[in-house]
Formats: sequence, structure tokens, C-alpha cells
Amino acid sequence: MDRRAFLMTAIASGALAAAPGAEAAPLLDGRVTRFSDTGLGLSWTAKGRPASVYVSSDPDAPRAFMREVKSGVTGGETKLSLAIAPRPYFLVTAQNGGQVRVAERLLPLKGGRNFRDLGGYRSADGRQVKWGRIYRSGVMTGLTAADMSYLAGLGVSVVCDLRSAQERTSEPSPFLTTDGTRVMAADYELGQSLSSLYRAANRAEAVQAFADAYIGFIDLLTPQYTDMFGHLVRHETPLAMNCSAGKDRTGMGSALVLSVLGVPRETVIADYALSQTYVPPSLYTKQIATGSKVSGVNAAQAQGFGRMPPEVLNVIMGSDPDVMRIALKAVDAKFGGPVELAKSRFGLTDDKVARLRATYLI
Repeated sequence: MDRRAFLMTAIASGALAAAPGAEAAPLLDGRVTRFSDTGLGLSWTAKGRPASVYVSSDPDAPRAFMREVKSGVTGGETKLSLAIAPRPYFLVTAQNGGQVRVAERLLPLKGGRNFRDLGGYRSADGRQVKWGRIYRSGVMTGLTAADMSYLAGLGVSVVCDLRSAQERTSEPSPFLTTDGTRVMAADYELGQSLSSLYRAANRAEAVQAFADAYIGFIDLLTPQYTDMFGHLVRHETPLAMNCSAGKDRTGMGSALVLSVLGVPRETVIADYALSQTYVPPSLYTKQIATGSKVSGVNAAQAQGFGRMPPEVLNVIMGSDPDVMRIALKAVDAKFGGPVELAKSRFGLTDDKVARLRATYLI
């Protein structure tokens, strides 16, 4: 790594403080989108600034150990055709010193349900959550043999299955029959935790009822969230958490993890809202309307959902950002914020929070 890159990395990580009056390198943001089996599109901020693009199969590789695939790129975007196993991770560096690590957020799985990476988000101090360490997902029973091989290549070692006993029995995790991956779960029943949703008459009532249910998950899933944070503290990763849709119980778990890592509130909410981009509410509403099976929903629940006003059902089957916004405000009021909640309920301490940030931010 050259001296400038070393200094910028050290400043971003907090190892060195910027000299008084020195101009810090601008923070870049970027994204990767897939347009074919091997075709990827990269885009980033600081348009007009010449930039270089590097790639590696190691998400944390220093630039000196990455392969340069583009140089002098202007316009803030480029397209690449790459076949890098198990997965390509990119570093974009601009001439003004800004840089960003990017990868696909949604994993390219044939049978995946909302299986995505929590990496890449900026923390409040300008660092990034490491790619390839923490994943979130919906039900995994649809994963194909090729999908399982792909995930094995990523080294997924722990799956925190947040589903109830009935859900896990009706749709067993495919990781239960594989070597090298532990599936962690605890028995519970959803019971009346979502009953208030059936009484919602409009969107506003549905948003509030759903947010209240999310606060209920804190009590209902205390053993699961505690176990999840324990694995992260012990560096037992890559880790994937999942429920049925991958947006509610997993959504709260992901919001807690990102918040503990110091990711700003609006970014946490934006990650939650991505679920309805990757799995639109219309997918579930069509299944309910046609009587098709919906993962995690029994026949009685499906009948109840089918009688709901459309604006209520769309909230329940989606990931309306207002739901998470209200839920996190309630966490602030009740516990003093997600970090204090994690310390009071899920086994974290100030030292463990610091260790998590040192481990999962780059």
C-alpha cells in the first residue's frame, strides 16, 4: 500500500488524526448492479473525478493485493465482465483520495429470498461495514444445490434462524444437512404478537401496529438476538440471520446490528426498506389472493390477511420505512437507543461494542 493510501486509511479508521487545517479526502459512496451472469455495473459519487477500480475475491484486501481492472474512469460509473469466485469485491479510488469498497448487496442466488449483504454502509465516523461478514435473508428452503455451493464458497459458518418452531418444522433450513455451518435456533411461538395488525383499519394504524410488533420482538427474541451478538463478538462469521420473509424479525435484528456498529439512523431505515424492493409486497398479496402458500403464514393467518384493506396489507407485506422509524424511536424512548438496548438485553458491554466496531468496520 502506498504512503497516501496508508495515511487515508489510518485517518478513516481513527488510527491517525488529520492534521489541523488539513483537507480530509471526500467520502465516496457506490453500488454494484448485475446485468448478466458475469456482467456488473459499478457507480459511485465524485463524478468527473478520474478513478481507478480494483477487484479481489477477498473483501478486505489492501489495494496493493488487488487487481486493477479500470483506470482513469470519469463519469462515476463503469461496466465490467468478470468471473471471480466465489464473489468479486471492488475498491474504487479517486484521484482526490476518496475511496469506497463496493459489492453486490443482493446475492445472485437462484432460490434465494431477500438474501443480502449488510456490508458497505458508512458508519458515523466515515468507516464502512465490512462486506462478506454479516448477511440477512428470508426463508432458505428454496436454495438450489448451486446456491448452497456458492454460499459454502463464501464460508458462511453460522446461520441464526429467527423463525418459530412451527416455521422451522414446515420449512427446514437446508443448512441443517450440511457440514461446516451451524444453525442456531430457539423454540418459541408467535402467538398473539401480531394480533393487533388484524384490527388496523388504515395505513397509519397498520404502521403503528407493525412498529409495536417490532418492539415485541425484543422480548420474544431476546435469546436469539443475544446468541447472534455473541457469535459476532466471538468473530464467528460469516454469519447469516434469517426469518421467513427476511424483513421483520430479521429487519429488527439487522437494524440492531447496524446501529451498534454506528451506522446512522436513516441508513439503517433505508436498509430495512430495501426488502420491499427485492421482494415487492405484490408478490405476497398475489399469493394470498390466489390461495397459494406464503412462507411463515398459516392458513388462518392467510384468511385474516385476505380480509384486510389493501393499504393495510401492503404495510404488513412490505417494509414501509415509517415502521422502522417509529420502532427505533420507541427503542430510544424505552431503552435509551439501540446500543443501550443491546447492552441491557443482549449481553453487550462498552468494550464489546468497541470490539465489534473494530472487527466489522474498515
